[in-house]
Amino acid sequence: MGGTLKLKEETKLTFWRKLKFSVFDFEKYQELAAQKISKTIGYIAILVFIFAFIVAGMSTYKFTVAMGSIRQYIEENIETITFEENELNVIPKNHEEITTIENELFGIKIIINTQTQDKEKITQSINELGADGNEILILKDKILLKNKIMTAPYTHSYSTLAQKYNINKIDKQEIINLLSIDTMKPLLIKIFGILLMYFFVIMYLPSTLIDIVILSVFGYIVALISKMKLKYSAVYNIAAYALTLPILLNVLYFIVNSFTGFQIQYFEVMYTTVATIYITAAILMIRSDVIKKQIELTKILEEQDKIRLELERKEEEQKQEEEKERQKREEEKKRKQEEKEEGNIGTQPKGNECIMERRKDVRE
Repeated sequence: MGGTLKLKEETKLTFWRKLKFSVFDFEKYQELAAQKISKTIGYIAILVFIFAFIVAGMSTYKFTVAMGSIRQYIEENIETITFEENELNVIPKNHEEITTIENELFGIKIIINTQTQDKEKITQSINELGADGNEILILKDKILLKNKIMTAPYTHSYSTLAQKYNINKIDKQEIINLLSIDTMKPLLIKIFGILLMYFFVIMYLPSTLIDIVILSVFGYIVALISKMKLKYSAVYNIAAYALTLPILLNVLYFIVNSFTGFQIQYFEVMYTTVATIYITAAILMIRSDVIKKQIELTKILEEQDKIRLELERKEEEQKQEEEKERQKREEEKKRKQEEKEEGNIGTQPKGNECIMERRKDVRE
């Protein structure tokens, strides 16, 4: 196919129509490929924001459940809790140095370590935080939150919390009251906002844009192998929309995993495979559509040639008919002229005979 393929003109599409076309209709990828890159990036940003919103919401929900577990555990297993001069001291009924609370359904582990004075053990606990999933570490002077996808733990110092909420001294019952949903709402909203910005701005959006670039390079190679000369902007758009289904599957997987703990060992491989299948299928579909249109165009041109030849033939026949008619009229005119001339010659002797007869009568 000579030259760069010219796709359809850009059409205005809503976010939801783009989402529908990206997942269910390969034939519409030609329209999606014609979109401006800025609009495509906007579409991806909205899609990733929805994903980040769900992840942040689920993470906040897990944190709320964890706080509920702590509240229940404190009521049943903690003997004494004191908070004074920005330091927390927790003494369990079994008098163990480190207390661990686990919630298998949501994959949350809460580690209470307020009695240890050994800095090496505290540092080790912080370094190991988040290795097994969602973990909360409660120390003497601060609380830390971390999961597998966070590069660093989110830290809240007791001094900051005490200053913000005007807390100077607290005991077990007050801690239980503080861990209630109504009291924790401001903190939960703050955690949700921080997680949302972290997941969207720092984690998912940059990684998704990088995935699009890598996938677009693969798509460009597929286009070249298919002997299609597509603009890179078109391939970039196709790659972006091809990631729609993998992102949606990622959202679904995260929700299912959060509630059931169900894991797919090679989910990342599946994520990439689905995206490559979609971009390959979309490019081949565009190629098939172009070939189909070229065949239709060729047929149209052939029909036009046939019609042109037929018109020329009829025009030639008409000219020939007109020429024959003209010749016929000429011959008819010539024939009549000849007959007229022959008639004049045939009547001339009869006139002379009448004159001679009259002269004869006069003489007599």
